[in-house]
Parts: sequence; structure tokens; C-alpha cells
Amino acid sequence: MNRTIRVLLADDEPVILRGLKKLISWDSLGLDIVGEACDGYELKAMIDSCNPDLVISDISMPGFSGIDIIRDIHDSGRAIKVVFISAYQEFAYARQALQYGALDYLVKPVNTGQLEQVVSRAVAVIRQESEEERNKEMLKSYERKSLSMTAQEQLEQLTDGNKAAATALALMGNTAISRYASVCVIQTDEYSDQPSRWEERERKLVEFALSNIIKETVDGIGNGYVFRKGERFAVLLQHEHVNEPLQWMEDLHQKINSYLKLQVSIGIGQPMSGMEEAAESYRSALKALKSRYFAGLNRVIPYAAEEMVPVPLSRLAFIQAGLSEALKLLDRERLGHLTGELLETVRLLSGGSRNQAVSHVYNAIIQLEQDLADFGSDAGLLNPPDKPLLEKLTDAPTFAALQQVFEAVLYNMFNQLTCRISGKEVPQLLQVRSYVEAHFAENITLESMAALVYMNPYYFSSFFKKHTGQNFKNYVTEVRMDHALKLLLQNDLMIYEIADRVGYNNARHFSDMFKKQFGKLPQEYKQSFKN
Repeated sequence: MNRTIRVLLADDEPVILRGLKKLISWDSLGLDIVGEACDGYELKAMIDSCNPDLVISDISMPGFSGIDIIRDIHDSGRAIKVVFISAYQEFAYARQALQYGALDYLVKPVNTGQLEQVVSRAVAVIRQESEEERNKEMLKSYERKSLSMTAQEQLEQLTDGNKAAATALALMGNTAISRYASVCVIQTDEYSDQPSRWEERERKLVEFALSNIIKETVDGIGNGYVFRKGERFAVLLQHEHVNEPLQWMEDLHQKINSYLKLQVSIGIGQPMSGMEEAAESYRSALKALKSRYFAGLNRVIPYAAEEMVPVPLSRLAFIQAGLSEALKLLDRERLGHLTGELLETVRLLSGGSRNQAVSHVYNAIIQLEQDLADFGSDAGLLNPPDKPLLEKLTDAPTFAALQQVFEAVLYNMFNQLTCRISGKEVPQLLQVRSYVEAHFAENITLESMAALVYMNPYYFSSFFKKHTGQNFKNYVTEVRMDHALKLLLQNDLMIYEIADRVGYNNARHFSDMFKKQFGKLPQEYKQSFKN
């Protein structure tokens, strides 16, 4: 005869507890409600005192969260089944994540059919497991936990440079004979100037899900070991072919992006001839991860030895002088060319250092402001419109973002000079330029711009050409093409996507305009740039 299964209910809302008790016929399913908890502390205590077979609990309660409770159950080795109930519908990945440790996950409000289906499945699972099998699984859980903790410590020591840890891991049966050993490092792409997307309990869910996806993928590979190094996840891989870690990490990266909608960067260390050299591979993986500032976020980055290209510091001063001259002459085309040249020189001079890149760009802006002080141009160093310029540059998460801040400063200086070098202030012109730069993807017409600055369209056309040397339609096209060029070279967008983002509904028309501006069709230009 089957014994009665003991059930413990938990929710911080009494009305939910009463509803759960009345929602289905517990007795007819062979279940006995042995307790009701109103918060995490009470639930933790009642698990010890009531000895339940099944816990049905809200995932977010005062005291201990549902994740804290299930981890405590797992760590204790108890064969208690857990079903979570939550009002958090936006976390689609939570259901998948919790299935690694919980039997199921229901979203409030729960109906009779849902609860009865989940409870019936729980009953079937519990009845299937005999006491003898449960005792065996408990023993295996203790053994796995002990072995995992020991392996974690040895892997940390190994990557810290203790070669003796490789022998210890081999004696534990945690290594295989392979040609290469490589270490990969995984880190989420959150940075200091962005508020966290998650509150504490949600962050735990994300870490829980991320950990399980990494472990599941590495287990599928075989001869791989997952461990923590500070805030990062690390993976030690044993493999036969040099390119295998890149293939495996790209697969893992795609899964994390797809299933968790989470952006992460993965640094791949140099393949070494044995596990004893794992510390060297780990150091090179960290260098690869550090290079994401220049390579871009949310990527798999294999380690590549830095090729030191000798660039004299005088080269930077020479380009800065050219930028100053281009601004004074209002030579927009030359200004754009020299801006790209200066940033590439900064990248080479920085030697992979983010701080060096910020310092070079900031010093260039200071020099430009000094050179143009007599022309009334202000880079916003003394009276920034929002936060200090140096803080903006420092907060830029990537070199591409640093470039955008620098270009915005130059564009602002160019606008100021356009107005003042002409002999008088023209605030309307600056207003028009600012509007076009912010709304270039929209339908901008001569008439709408004339209305913006309260001018007759014919007078506005003459006014604009007088102060800029070009007609308004060509200017809008130039702005759009400048942005299109950046999208083309810095992203993998389709041509029709770029066209749409810069204000063209017809991709063919966009391509024709691009060719007219740059002499080549977009794909031809991109290919020649790569070559």
C-alpha cells in the first residue's frame, strides 16, 4: 500500500494559501498537507520539523527566497521535491533555470488543471523512488558535492600557478589524456555606468541559469571542467585540435544569447601542451577578455599575441594639428578623414590599455580647445551640459563608444565655428544642424526645416547655402551617408536595414545614393575596406 505523501505549502499571502488548499482534492491524490509557512524563515524551520516529501512555495518571500530554500535542500542531500509559484511572468528563462533543481514552476494565478497536473506528476515521481534508491542518491549527492568542492579548489590553485594541483586532479580521476589544455573565461557584459538590469533575487536566477547552461554545454563536450574565478566563470578544456575551444565557446555563446537573452564576452586562452601549464592559458584568456574594450562586447575573443606596431607620439600631434586646421577651415570631409586617422593612431598607441585610449583622446580634445580658443569654440570642458567630459570618456564601455563621444565633441565645435567664423552668430543654423543630426532617419524636407526656424522656404534655402556652402538637400544626404558608412563598417547589418535606419525606404535608391557619395556600392565599399 502506498504511503501518504507529506506536502508543505508556503506563501506570504494568506489568501493564496487558502486558495491552494481548496483548489484541488489533496486527499484523493494521496497527499496530506502537514504544514503552511508564511515566509522563508518559517518554511526553512518547517522543512526540518515536518519532514515533507513535497514543497509547493512562492519563489519570492520575506526571509529566504525560493532559490535559497532549494539550494539548502540540495546541499543537505534530502530527496524533497519542490514546485515554485511566482508572479514574475517576465522571466521566461526562470522556468527552464529552475527545472534543474525544481520539479516545476507555475505562474500566478494558478488554476485547478495546472496545479492538479503538476501535483500528479510529483506524486508519480515520489512513488517511483523507493527508500533504498533515495538513500543511494543521497549518498551520491554527498560524494559529488565533496568531490566537486575539492576539484574547484584544485582548479583554482592550478590556474593560480600551482602545477602540483594538476597531479592532484589526475589522482582524483578528473583529467584525461589529451594533446592540449585551454582555459576560457566567461563574463557578463554589464558595466559601471549602467544600472543593473536585475534586482538581487533576479540576479541569482540569472547566475543560476548561466551556471547550468555552461555546465550542461561543457558536460556535453566531455573532458571539460567548470569553476568560478571571482565574479567570472572559467572552463578548463582538454582537447585534441587547436580550434576546438573556439568552436565549443561559440556554441556556448549562441546558447546563452538565445536562451537567456544575456550578453556575455568569452576570452579563450592559448592552448597549452599539458594541464600543468593551465595558469599560462588562464592569463592569456584574461588578456583576450580585456581586449573586448577594443574588439566589442558580446563576442568570443580568442587570445592573439599583440603585434606592436611602432607609432611615434609625434604622429598624434601631427594629426591633431590637421584637425585644428580642418575645423578652422570648416572642411568637413577632411575633418572626418582625420578623425578616423587619429582614433586609429590612438588605438595603436594604447597597446590594449583602456586608460591609455581615454587619456590620448582627452588630451587631444584639450589641445583642440586651446588651439581654437580665439575662434570662440568650446569643447565643453569647463561647463559641460550634463556630466564632465572626462567622465563621459571614461564611462564609454568600448572604444567604439569612446569614438562616438569624441565625434560628438568635434561636431559641436564644428557647428560653433560654422556660426562664428562667418562673422556673426547664427543660432538658427545650429538649431537646424542639431535637428538633422538627431532626426536624419525621418522624413526631413526643406519646408519642415524652414518652419522650424520660422523662415520662408525660399529664404531658408538661400540662407542655408550662404552659411554652409551647400544646398540643404545635399547636406541631409551627406549626414545620412556619414551615418550609413559607420553602420556599414561597424556592424553586420543587411543593406536594407542600414537604408531604413538612415531614412531610405528603398534599398536600391539608398545604394545609388551611397555610390554617388563614395564611388562604390555599399557591399563593394565594405569589401574593399576589409581588403
